[in-house]
Amino acid sequence: MISVIIPTYKSRGGLCKSIDSVLDQTYKDVEIIVVDDNNPNTPERKSTEELMSAYADNPRVKYIKHEVNKNGSAARNTGFRASHGEYINFLDDDDYWMPEKLEKQITYLQEHPEYDGVYTYVIVGNCKNPNNCLTGNIVKEYLMNIVSLQTSCQLLTRKAVEALNGFDESFRRHQDYEFMIRFFLKGFKIGCIPEYLSVMVNLGGNRVSGEKLDELKEQFFAKFEEPLNILDKQEPGIKKKIIVANYVKNFESHIAGRRYFNALKIFYKYFFVSPTTFVSQLFMLYRNHKKRKQGKV
Repeated sequence: MISVIIPTYKSRGGLCKSIDSVLDQTYKDVEIIVVDDNNPNTPERKSTEELMSAYADNPRVKYIKHEVNKNGSAARNTGFRASHGEYINFLDDDDYWMPEKLEKQITYLQEHPEYDGVYTYVIVGNCKNPNNCLTGNIVKEYLMNIVSLQTSCQLLTRKAVEALNGFDESFRRHQDYEFMIRFFLKGFKIGCIPEYLSVMVNLGGNRVSGEKLDELKEQFFAKFEEPLNILDKQEPGIKKKIIVANYVKNFESHIAGRRYFNALKIFYKYFFVSPTTFVSQLFMLYRNHKKRKQGKV
């Protein structure tokens, strides 16, 4: 069985499409667990309850309501604790799948028992998101933004999720990024299906920007100080490259939001730490942006 866990918050409009895309999978041994993270007695909770009433008689769909808003990490953990599947997929409530996604992924994992997860390529909005099909323990490539692993496109073994004890609920954002770092640091490996089988509608409303994004990055690197030091011993200089690569994305976010003073602060702080990394990351972001425009579907 595959357990598909869908946390939902604020009824952004895509929940039914997400659920239906799972029910329409060619692979049928699936349970769906929707975790409502809205506060009780709110318009969002009422709207979600109305949407979920359409699935009340479907034995494959389970609906769990939090007694109070917690966060996305907590909702995913609630869903996982209620699940029974040998394989786990966390699906965001504004994402959906192509019909053959799960069948192709389950076949892949059964044919490649050395992997504890497999990801697919992703369509974001109406554009094919550029990616690299890398496999194995790709923690360095992931930290350097060389490969993208969106949560909704991953199918993981239950064994791996249990070993990680789920998501870190202290992370209100970047929890999926933090989760996958621990996945690799635990020694787990991931496979890849280089096909566009997952879709992120990108409805927005859940993004962090500005100084909050910088604070989030500081929290992230504070937590992973020791693992980064270990990686740096294995490959001297990789730690500073990883830090610079991540802050280049913050730099881009500030430029896009016209927060030029914040962008300049990041530039002066990190450009001279590793100029080559800073420039190469900017070039990669520009190239990927250009590819997205060319890859419209």
